[in-house]
Amino acid sequence: MELEMNNKNKRKLPTISGFLSFLIALIALAGVNIALLIDIDDFPELFLVQLPIVGFFLGLLGLITSKRSRLYALWGIGISLFLLIFTFLMIGISWVGINPKP
Repeated sequence: MELEMNNKNKRKLPTISGFLSFLIALIALAGVNIALLIDIDDFPELFLVQLPIVGFFLGLLGLITSKRSRLYALWGIGISLFLLIFTFLMIGISWVGINPKP
C-alpha cells in the first residue's frame, strides 16, 4: 500500500508585482526614516507620495493574480498605506497645530 501525497503543501511563488510593491514600500519607508533621522527641512516628495502610490497600485495588481502567493502584495499595500496615512496625518496635525496668533 502506498501513501498518497497531499498536493496542498506545494509552495506558491510570489507575484512579481507583489514583490515589487513590497520592495518599493520598503525603500520609501527607509527614505522617510532617513529624512526624519537626519532632520531634513524639505522632505523628498518621492519618498512621501510618489513611491507609496506606485507601491499601492502594484500591490493591488499583485492581489488580482490567481494561483500565486499574495503575501508580498499584502505587505506592500500595508506599508504603502501606512506611509500615505502618516504623510497626510502629519500634514494635517502640523497645519492645525500652528498658532497664527500668540
